[in-house]
Amino acid sequence: MSTDYAALADTIKIEDITSKELNREILHKLKNNDESFDKIFIMQDSSGDGDDYIPDDGEDLGWLGHFIGQNTKLLELQFYRTIGNESFYKEVSHNKSINKVFFYANNNRLDENIFRMMSPFFKNNYNLNEIEVDECDLRVEDSRQLSLAITGVCSQLKKINISHNTIGTGQLVNIITALSLHPQLEVLCLPGMSIGRNECTALSTLLQHTTTQLQKLYLSGNNIDDEGVEVLVNALSNGNKVEVLDLSWNEVITIKGWKEVATLLEMPDTKLETLNIANNNMGNDGALVFANALKYNSTLKTLLLSGSGITSEGWAPFSKLLCDISCVSKTCLSNHTLETIHGMPRGHDSDIKANLGVNRGGSGDKEFIAMAKILHVHNHFNMQPFFEWEFKVLPLMIDWFEKADSFNYNIIEEKTKRMKLAAVYDFIKEFPMLYVESMTRKEISEYIALEEELQEQLKEIRQRKAHALRRL
Repeated sequence: MSTDYAALADTIKIEDITSKELNREILHKLKNNDESFDKIFIMQDSSGDGDDYIPDDGEDLGWLGHFIGQNTKLLELQFYRTIGNESFYKEVSHNKSINKVFFYANNNRLDENIFRMMSPFFKNNYNLNEIEVDECDLRVEDSRQLSLAITGVCSQLKKINISHNTIGTGQLVNIITALSLHPQLEVLCLPGMSIGRNECTALSTLLQHTTTQLQKLYLSGNNIDDEGVEVLVNALSNGNKVEVLDLSWNEVITIKGWKEVATLLEMPDTKLETLNIANNNMGNDGALVFANALKYNSTLKTLLLSGSGITSEGWAPFSKLLCDISCVSKTCLSNHTLETIHGMPRGHDSDIKANLGVNRGGSGDKEFIAMAKILHVHNHFNMQPFFEWEFKVLPLMIDWFEKADSFNYNIIEEKTKRMKLAAVYDFIKEFPMLYVESMTRKEISEYIALEEELQEQLKEIRQRKAHALRRL
């Protein structure tokens, strides 16, 4: 006979439910809707934290489920052990406040019925937006139940993290397919899940037709190959909103696949801000591919390349990417967005690190960043290409220097005045007669203006004189 927890809740004493002091404290907090208690960890052993509940494997599980079900402040429910108590899950299903559920089994198998028993909770809680399953041995039935549970979630999931689980061939495809019912998904984490071509095809379908709001995609530590990459890139090329892409530790991808990935950075509508392609042994050829792809990119801020087998030769293109010193115009057109590159050996290429620092310090103001780089690496502007327009360009140059002065940046302050004078001198030296003529014409125009002003004053004096004579 099942216990009527709701009827007994007002009379039951917490001390009669469990003998463990920490468990009692947690039950009190749950029952009293303690606002400071917003997450609970159901543990096998205590980690010493005040959020750990270690069940007695008796009647306390039903009561734990009841108090969780009635609580309105709890936000996270995390399982670090299997619970086979049906009453627990029945009572938990009444909770409406939890927004994250986490399952962890330390590479062991969860109870094969746990996702089935959690289904009523998934169907009833409209606030649930995150599910995480980590390091579990997911067998065929477990995977099927997880797929059904995801399908049955009544709310719009924002984040799914299914990582480092042992899973049968083809089972992940069913889970990915189940996500098609959650078009508002923003974060999808599938690291260490042996993803191959079939899973990439399922992901491609999901990305192109359903999860159009996805912002972060984590696929590290899988078996993605060149064909799989091509399928994913095609899906990510159609107006996607992905800002973070993690393909680290996919070591079977060759230079052919990395060229496909690099095309994402060349697309004018790309939203990518972070790209993690570390630990893939792409070497110098791969480094050159991404340095070239970033020439006109204006979104990527962080690039992770650690453990990729890149030597000094491979890092050199990034120095030119960030600040091409061959001429002023190319310095101006250098990449002013990229702020962080992980993977450079310590003490390597100070120019790269310095220019990354300038990009970070510019706070997104690309005009300022370009000015800072130009004035840092160039000591003189070659005015000769502008001579065909004579003095028409000179005012624009002077305005540019004055704007650089207004930034009050120490690198700029040291050079602006000297370079401005040098630019003016170059024009005067090239067109001395035009300068003399323009200055003379300016002087004459000033005299004419003064003469007109004096004539106006003389006219006023004559009028006053005439008025005074009439009074006599």
